[in-house]
Amino acid sequence: MMSSVQIQSAGECVEWLRQQVHGKHLPAILRVRAAGACLNLAQEHHHSIVFLVEHQLYGSAFALVRPAFEAYVRGEWLVLCATDENENVESFLNNGQKLKLDKLLADLERTPAFSAGVLSKMKDKSWCAMCDYVHTGERHVWRRNTADAIEACYEDGEICEVLSFAEAIGFLSVMGVATLADDSELASRVYEKFEQRAAWRQASNSCRLRRAQ
Repeated sequence: MMSSVQIQSAGECVEWLRQQVHGKHLPAILRVRAAGACLNLAQEHHHSIVFLVEHQLYGSAFALVRPAFEAYVRGEWLVLCATDENENVESFLNNGQKLKLDKLLADLERTPAFSAGVLSKMKDKSWCAMCDYVHTGERHVWRRNTADAIEACYEDGEICEVLSFAEAIGFLSVMGVATLADDSELASRVYEKFEQRAAWRQASNSCRLRRAQ
């Protein structure tokens, strides 16, 4: 079972991220409204994943990982690749037209911010699992069967991985909002916090491994 310290820390991080963008003023133009809504939804999914893990509703938490990732990618595409006159923005908002995820990633990774291909690597590593958890595939089924009952039996390492992935999306989404707001100070503050969290998770995992030995 996840430790109360890990869950509390994840919840505190969610709240810290929320505070960074609460009341943040953004340009009231179509592209920004659309992008901001996607990034805000990605943050909400992050918050929900932490909440569901806290209440041991792991199946639902795992199922939100793909929507969180997709909301973030779509938001960043609208931030960096769309223009106010781009027909894709209006088509998306008015007609529900959506570009394929691979197309969004390809467009994003032609920009300097994502030229290293980090998002594609995240997708390639986790996409099959993300889809499986969304669509109630074999990963969910096997993790709801024990020797004696049908009940959740997700491993701590898997839960930690989901929390870590969701937290990364939360941080990236706030960085996206910083771009929309043209707020370099916010971006620097969030990146510094992200590095602190990465160091804390590494130390926490090392301690857990030592206790298990």
